[in-house]
Amino acid sequence: MKFFKYIIIAIASMVALVSCEKHDLGYQMEHIDTSEKALVVIWRLIPEAATTANRVYNITIDDQPLWGNNSTYMAARDWMPNQSRHYIMEPGVHNMKWYLSDGTLVYDNNFTAIKGMQEVVVSDYNAAPIVIDNNAEYPQDKTEHTAESFHVRFANFMYEDENYTIPTYKLQYYFQDPTDLEWYPASDPVGFGEVSPWTRVHIDVFAEARSGQSGTGSARNWANNRVGYTITSGSCTIYYKMKKINADGTEEWFTYNRKNGASAEEKEYKDYWTANVGRHEIHYFRGMRVTNGGTTSNTACWITQAHKY
Repeated sequence: MKFFKYIIIAIASMVALVSCEKHDLGYQMEHIDTSEKALVVIWRLIPEAATTANRVYNITIDDQPLWGNNSTYMAARDWMPNQSRHYIMEPGVHNMKWYLSDGTLVYDNNFTAIKGMQEVVVSDYNAAPIVIDNNAEYPQDKTEHTAESFHVRFANFMYEDENYTIPTYKLQYYFQDPTDLEWYPASDPVGFGEVSPWTRVHIDVFAEARSGQSGTGSARNWANNRVGYTITSGSCTIYYKMKKINADGTEEWFTYNRKNGASAEEKEYKDYWTANVGRHEIHYFRGMRVTNGGTTSNTACWITQAHKY
């Protein structure tokens, strides 16, 4: 009986080997020359409420469907395709249309695609998209032991009010270092529709849990573990705020108002995100500085974080 069982196992093994030889796995791939083609991400950063009725179920480029069916849609403050992916098209002028589920045309405008990677941002139904050149070289962080930072870009798409008033002031992004808790610039001053270069932000996975800061190593002995240890991965909470650079050159910390002018609701903007070692993120600041939508309004000023690489 044992001999018979071993024969069966041997035959099965030979069949498996023959099967593997006859059925080689292969993948269909196409090489894309990024120096000649346009790689596009489409953003919807229009100040509007998130409702079922305003979901975009079909997008066309030059009247050819980019995507569209009953199970996929672009919601408010959404983007297509997914993070770190791009649509591929020829550089040059293209027409883009958006349709609701019932076929209603809600957006119709042209944009100029450039060679390489770019973000095509629609921030107003009545205006052409703003194209952000994302071809800049991605900076790398090399240290004696391991990577200890990530990089961020700040994109300003924040209106002043519900009239889609474009601010005359610029915004400068700041981050709080998790070790010394000091505030440092995370961007140059950028106007509406502009994006800053990449900025290196320090990550301290052994940062003490203080003032809202925490790292993945917070529960360890900070003094004994920080120096000499190789950290292969890690993350840390980073706090952000921004300065308002007025047209006359004066500066002040940026405030927002969600009660349409009520002085009691004027608050200094501050937010936080988890920073992961080696990541490259774009922080899109969008919405309206002054809105009457209340504290939970989707049209108020918010940051949307997009992971690039």
